[in-house]
Amino acid sequence: MNKKEQKFLQIYELSKDKIYRICLGFMGNKVDADDLFQEVIIKVWSNIDRFRGESNVNTWIYRITTNTALLSINKINKSKSRYTVLIPEKVQTENTEELSFYTQENLKDLYQAISSLKEIDRIIISLLFEELSYKEIAQITGISLSNVGARLNRIKKTLAKKIK
Repeated sequence: MNKKEQKFLQIYELSKDKIYRICLGFMGNKVDADDLFQEVIIKVWSNIDRFRGESNVNTWIYRITTNTALLSINKINKSKSRYTVLIPEKVQTENTEELSFYTQENLKDLYQAISSLKEIDRIIISLLFEELSYKEIAQITGISLSNVGARLNRIKKTLAKKIK
């Protein structure tokens, strides 16, 4: 096994579940999420030699995933009524302060509300659910750190209204 293959396998093992949850959150159904996941993995493999280590590998992976998801959504001209929202199998509510007030019963409502958000807001809240810091979210999305905080406050208020 060469160095590129080793590096790829290490990154793949550490990131595959997170990547898939983000793909599922974006696409809203398993079939499209599977396709997006494959597309992301191919891009990671194709670009692994270009990763310079200037940022955290997770930041690099999330950036590839979100950019690929946005391109895919634009390609298929997604209509909201076409998709159903699936709750990811692994939802970490125990250790995530941001989600601590949600119960298993109303997580479906939460994900339904998330699916109605603008694409950038879905990215931001999905990254928060993956327990990324505001700084990491800013790096991935390309928006300022202060804007991440402001958007998250707005997103939380919007979600609270939609769930009620």
